[in-house]
Amino acid sequence: AIIGSASAFSVQPFPPRVAVSSTSLNVGGPLKKLLNKGDYEEKVNNLMKQKGYTREQAEKEYDLFLDNPENFALQKGEEYYKSLGYKSFMDGVIGEAEKEGKGDEVRARIAEFKKQSQLKAYAVIAFFICVLTYLNLTYEP
Repeated sequence: AIIGSASAFSVQPFPPRVAVSSTSLNVGGPLKKLLNKGDYEEKVNNLMKQKGYTREQAEKEYDLFLDNPENFALQKGEEYYKSLGYKSFMDGVIGEAEKEGKGDEVRARIAEFKKQSQLKAYAVIAFFICVLTYLNLTYEP
């Protein structure tokens, strides 16, 4: 369902990415429009046809997608699960998994993901503490 919202943008599973950071000035769409107008127009027309959007709505939606595809997919997933009555994306993922009898499996995968993410964060913090300590001990003015 989440990927389905992005599928209106392309004939392929996902359109080629324009490298734009999440702190950018939202130039992904306008940049794509300038560099590859035909492809951009095709995606916008697909959105208008599939979702019944006006041109302005379709361009805005596609520009948001181009600016940050990962965030766009998460936002659409959140909207989807909220439309089903869940409080959040994670509640929706777990709730739908429970309907399929896989709730425990999904909870375990989420817990493992959180654990791995915390370990990576602690490792990065420890690394920088070690580097700063080393630099502090070896620095001579």
